[in-house]
Amino acid sequence: MSAYATSPDEQNDRFGSGIAGAILLHALVVAAIIGWAAFNHFHNPTWGESAPQVGSIQASMVSAIPLPTKAPPVKDNVLTPDEVSKAAAPPPKEAAVAPPKDTDVLIKGKTPPVTKVAPAPTEAPPKHPQPVPVTPKANTGEQATQLPHSVTQLKNGTSTVTVQDRAFGNRYAYYLQLVARAVSQNYYPQEVDAQTSEGKSVKLLFDIQRDGTVLNLRIETRSGSSSLDTAALRSIQRIDNFAPLPAGDHLTIEDTFDYHKP
Repeated sequence: MSAYATSPDEQNDRFGSGIAGAILLHALVVAAIIGWAAFNHFHNPTWGESAPQVGSIQASMVSAIPLPTKAPPVKDNVLTPDEVSKAAAPPPKEAAVAPPKDTDVLIKGKTPPVTKVAPAPTEAPPKHPQPVPVTPKANTGEQATQLPHSVTQLKNGTSTVTVQDRAFGNRYAYYLQLVARAVSQNYYPQEVDAQTSEGKSVKLLFDIQRDGTVLNLRIETRSGSSSLDTAALRSIQRIDNFAPLPAGDHLTIEDTFDYHKP
């Protein structure tokens, strides 16, 4: 058996002594509180009295709290006053004009005179109408197709150079202009008889070789005026050579002279 073992009686004695010590400690604390309160009461007799003292707070009990008096409403500050101002009266309506009756007599007023505007003067037609160039066309079936051509104005008419080869004329239009210029420069209008009738026309055909020389010059359609036919032929005969062809071995040219009095 261990040297430190205790019996049950010893354990009960220790437990009882601990409880008694705790009770004694609490009793001392309570006695200290009661003694402190009694000491303060004897040394401060005004504590709890109704008389006001420095550092004390006095409260008075009342049955009701008075409310502030209600201020009267200000008339100018209200949004909708009791008195509403009257709206302005609408302007007086114009008196409606009654439609005239069948029995009324209408008074005729003075109407301003109507000013007649003179028609604009028309230009007098020219003494000699300008020649209208003939547009050469080739018939294909039922439709007429225009061929490439170049028209040159002469002193007494026009000269129209047309090429039968459409592809050549569309691609080398400048060459047709060179041919037409050369023909017009070698045409002498004074060679045509002044008695030639207005509107006479002569058509020539000729071939241009690769080097620009002229072959097969001939009259396709005569005009009825020998002087006009001769002047047209000479305008081409005076040309030694045209410019070389830009393409092809030869080119057929149709040249039509339309006569108009100068």
